[in-house]
Amino acid sequence: MNQRKEFGNPEDPSEQELFFNLKTINYSLQWQLPEIKEWHTTIGVNGMRQSNENKGAEVLIPEYDLFDVGAFVYVQRFFQKGTISGGLRFDNRTVDSKTFVEGNEVKFVAFNRSFSNVSGSIGVSYEPAEQVTVKANIARGFRAPSLAELASNGTHEGTNRYEYGDQQLQSETSLQLDGGVEINAEHFSVSLAAFYNRMNDFIFYQKLQSAAGGDSLVNVDGEDIMAFRFNQHNAKLAGLEFTFDLHPHPFDWLHFENSFSFVRGRFDNTIDGDKTGSDNLPLIPAPRWTSELRVDLKKAGHLFHNFYGRLTLDNTFKQDRPFTGFDTETATYGYSLLHAGIGSDIVVKKKTIFSLHLSANNITDVAYQNHLSRLKYAAQNMLTGRTGVFNTGRNFSVKLNIPLEFRLK
Repeated sequence: MNQRKEFGNPEDPSEQELFFNLKTINYSLQWQLPEIKEWHTTIGVNGMRQSNENKGAEVLIPEYDLFDVGAFVYVQRFFQKGTISGGLRFDNRTVDSKTFVEGNEVKFVAFNRSFSNVSGSIGVSYEPAEQVTVKANIARGFRAPSLAELASNGTHEGTNRYEYGDQQLQSETSLQLDGGVEINAEHFSVSLAAFYNRMNDFIFYQKLQSAAGGDSLVNVDGEDIMAFRFNQHNAKLAGLEFTFDLHPHPFDWLHFENSFSFVRGRFDNTIDGDKTGSDNLPLIPAPRWTSELRVDLKKAGHLFHNFYGRLTLDNTFKQDRPFTGFDTETATYGYSLLHAGIGSDIVVKKKTIFSLHLSANNITDVAYQNHLSRLKYAAQNMLTGRTGVFNTGRNFSVKLNIPLEFRLK
């Protein structure tokens, strides 16, 4: 039972502006069949029953009943130098959304939808040498639209948007190919993984335009809020991830870890066909490179055990491929953040008394905005003149863990 309450009325602080009373029952049944010629097989069913009631002054999504059921079979076979595994699954979701009348207007119209589809995957992992692993996988995915995407009609305070759902949305489906290679040598480890995902009926939100061509605004309690609507188009998504860890012998306690990630998403066709149109997917993270120098010592004298120290440089590149259709997104500048941390178990007479961890994030106090931040498009700060809420500045934290042990005599 999840009772989500939000309060925001300064004239009546006790008023529950939003109150979602969400009740969920999950169920799962699995049967592992006896091994047949080294093939391991599992079959099962799982799903959930869910219902939501609105008890607050504001209503963003309608009351609804939802039932999910899925049946699957999964098989796996281990070989001397590899593994092959795969599965097949069928899902069905039934949604019963209720009517809601606000004042003299019908805010939500009752509807019933059913979504069903088949998903599955097959993958292999092969070790051509003792220190090398190669992996490949092909998978078909499926996702039914959520209630917010189907039926929203209200202000989403967490995103500063007035959101409209679309009852006609179809299920998302995808076909993904991915593969990678891992090398774990004595002095270093390196991995490279890449994927390509073809998505049909990809669901996203776009800003609405007024008849005059500007932003569509909805006045709520005297405040104009930009309006957005969920939509869907075919798209493709591709990306890669690279990691490198150097731990030279005999300095195994020293690690120099690096990771790089890149994602690129594009619609099949330009959304909003005029000069402001865009074929870039929204909410795509910017390329990122992280480097960390870390020291791990099992013992640092008699007092300190499991001692570590780290210095991290987190580089996020600029995201200059935003979804600019209908002026939905803007580009985001890149930034570099410096973090550090130290910690250890304090041991006396072979017994851990406590563990102490100290960390400092964004040491240089960089003012930055993450491209995926919901608050990037908040109203202008009248003190600084900057638009949107920025991410956390310099931050220090201390964590103390004290183990407690109780014995019954």
